[in-house]
Amino acid sequence: MRIFQADSPLMEGLSKITDLVILNLAVMVCCLPIITAGAAITGMHYVLLKMVRNEEGYILRSYFKSFKENFLQATGMWLIFLAVGIAFGLDLRLTGPGAEVSLQLPAVFRGLLMAAGIYIFAIYLYAFPLLARFQNTVFGTLRNAAVFAVAWLPRTIGMAAAVIVLPAAFLLIRPILPLLLLVGMTGPGYICALLYSPAFKKLEENVEEKTVCQNDEKEE
Repeated sequence: MRIFQADSPLMEGLSKITDLVILNLAVMVCCLPIITAGAAITGMHYVLLKMVRNEEGYILRSYFKSFKENFLQATGMWLIFLAVGIAFGLDLRLTGPGAEVSLQLPAVFRGLLMAAGIYIFAIYLYAFPLLARFQNTVFGTLRNAAVFAVAWLPRTIGMAAAVIVLPAAFLLIRPILPLLLLVGMTGPGYICALLYSPAFKKLEENVEEKTVCQNDEKEE
């Protein structure tokens, strides 16, 4: 029957799910030493973007290629986010309602602190995918991520929902908890890749246009 042929939508879908499971296991293993989580997440987005664009080849080969090439930058960026996240968590704990009266922040300042935390999370959503796709410095990547988070706000909201809601659903609904181990990272990541891929194409087009203009100027 046609549905069981290799190029049928059903078989292609099953193949993609299998790739997501394999990739998820690789990412989870590489995230276990916390210090390598940044490179693990970068490699994941490198593969997921290729999957979304139907450019994927060997899943694990592509994953570890990106993992190695981006290790230093990804680790540096991960440490920045980790430090900021720890500082943010401590601020909330030390200045929240349960803290000493002298340390409690007014509601307005607490709201601003929460808004800053949300914005940092939005930057995080774009930072590692951008590092996986474009060559740039760590701070250049973070700057672009900060712009993307605002410029593509509806997509940012969708990405945040995917990263938060899906894993939470896996944890809250016990019968589907095993899915967290199978696609807990790559499932939300794949949805994010679907959302940020069109935005990245805009940046890719701009980079190509600048490169063409520069080449034209050199020839003249």
